[in-house]
Amino acid sequence: MAKKKQKKKLHILGKTTLFKKLLAFYLVIVVASFYFMLAFGRTYIYDYALEETAGSIEGAADRLIASELTYDYTEESLQESRTSFDVAAKASNCQVLIISTMGDIILDTENKLSHPYYNVIAHGEQRFLRKSPTYDYTIGGYLSTSSLCISVPLRNSPGFQGYLVFAHSNTFIEKRADYYYGILLTVYYILLGMLLLTYIGIFFFCFLPLRKLRNGSKDFAIGRDNPPIVIKSNDEYGEMADTLNVLGKELSKFDEYQRKFLSSISHDFRSPLTSIHGYLQAFKDGLIPPDQTEHYYDILLAETDRLTKLTNEIIDLNSYDKDNILLSVKSFDIHDMITKVTQALDGRAEKKRIRFDTVLADRGSLHVDGDPDKIHQVLFNLVENAIKFNFEDSVITIKTELKKDRVLISVKDTGIGIPKKDINSIWDRFYKSDLSRGRDKSGTGLGLSICKEIITAHKETIDVISTEGAGSTFTFRLPLSH
Repeated sequence: MAKKKQKKKLHILGKTTLFKKLLAFYLVIVVASFYFMLAFGRTYIYDYALEETAGSIEGAADRLIASELTYDYTEESLQESRTSFDVAAKASNCQVLIISTMGDIILDTENKLSHPYYNVIAHGEQRFLRKSPTYDYTIGGYLSTSSLCISVPLRNSPGFQGYLVFAHSNTFIEKRADYYYGILLTVYYILLGMLLLTYIGIFFFCFLPLRKLRNGSKDFAIGRDNPPIVIKSNDEYGEMADTLNVLGKELSKFDEYQRKFLSSISHDFRSPLTSIHGYLQAFKDGLIPPDQTEHYYDILLAETDRLTKLTNEIIDLNSYDKDNILLSVKSFDIHDMITKVTQALDGRAEKKRIRFDTVLADRGSLHVDGDPDKIHQVLFNLVENAIKFNFEDSVITIKTELKKDRVLISVKDTGIGIPKKDINSIWDRFYKSDLSRGRDKSGTGLGLSICKEIITAHKETIDVISTEGAGSTFTFRLPLSH
C-alpha cells in the first residue's frame, strides 16, 4: 500500500504542467536565438557590412573616373589631380592609390610621393589588381593595416595604363559591423523583453485562473460543502468558474437529493402498503361486512394498481436516465393519437363534467416523426394531469399548430395552475407542489419527469406557461414528416 502511494506521489510530481511546458518553450527560444546571435549573427553582419562597403567604394571609384579621368592623362597629370583624389579618399574614408601595370605606385593619398615607388608590388602580388574586391589585404605589406581593396582598371589613356585602387581599412568595416550588430542586439533584446512580458501576461491572465479552476474543482466531492471558485472576470475563465460552481452546488446537494428521493419513494410506497395491510388484516379478523366486501376489494385493487404504476414509472425513468432512451422513430398521425388519448380518458373527464376541445391544424391528418409509443405516453400524462388539476364543469383544450418544419402540440387546462416558486421544479422526480398534493392522491410525481426525458431524447423541447388559479398550458414540439 505504501509503495502504491509513493508511486502515485512520484507520478504527480513528474507531471508536466502547462506552465512548465510554456516556460521550457520560452527558454528554448531564448537559448536557441542567443546561440544563433553569437554563432552566426556577428559573421552575418560583418559580411553584410563588407559587401555594403565594397558596393559603396565601387560606386565612388566609378564616379571619380567618370569625372576626372575622361581625358588623355599621364603620370604627371595624375599627380596634378591629386586634390580630386584626396577629396574622393576623404569622402569614402579610404586610402586611394594609382598603381601602374608594372607595379609602380604613382599616387598615394596617404603619402605625398616626390617620385613614384618603382617595383613596389611584385609580379605575383599583382593578382589583386585583377580582382574586385580583395578582402583582408595589405598589398604585400605596403598598407599599415589589413584592408578591403577595390581595384578599377584605367584604360582611357594611351599614355598611362594602370589601376585605381581604393583601400578601406578593416578597422572601419569592423566598426560599421559593430554598429549594425549593436542595432540587431538592441532589437533582439527588445523582442526578448516583449516575449517575456507576453509570457508574464499569459501567466497572470491564463495560468493563474486556470490553476484556480484546477485546484478548486479537483476538491469537488459528492455530499460535501464545495466552496465556490472565485474568478472576477467576464471572460471564458469566469464563465467556466460559474459553470463549475453550479456543478459544485449540485454535488453538494446530492445527499439532499438522495434523501428527498428516498423520502418521496418511501412515502409513496408506504401509503398504499399500509392501506393494503390494514384492509387485509380487517378481512382476516372478519371486520368487513359481507355487503361491503366488493367495495374494499376495489380499494385493494386500486392500491395495488398504484404500486404497479409507481414501480413501472421508476423503472421507465431509470431507463431514460443519461440519454439512454432507445427510440423507435417513425412517421405517425398525431391527430389520430390525440383522438385515441381523449377517448381513453373520456370516462375520467366525464366524472368531473370536463369536455375536450381539440383545435387541430387545417388537415385531416398530420404526420410527425417520433416514437409513437413514447409520444403517446407523453400526451397521455399531460391530458391525465389536466383532468386531475382542472375544475369541474370546465374545458381542456388540445391544440396542434404548424411552425415551419415543426408541429407544436399543446394541452391547456383552466384549473389550479402552478405557483411561480414551483414552476422550475415540476420536472424534478417525485416533485409535487403544495396545491397539487390535495388533488393528486394517486400520483407519483414522476409523470412530468418522464415527459421531459422522452421529449429531450427526441432532441426537442417541452415548456409550460401557468398562472396560479387560472390554469396551465404544456407545449412540446415534434418534427413534421416530409
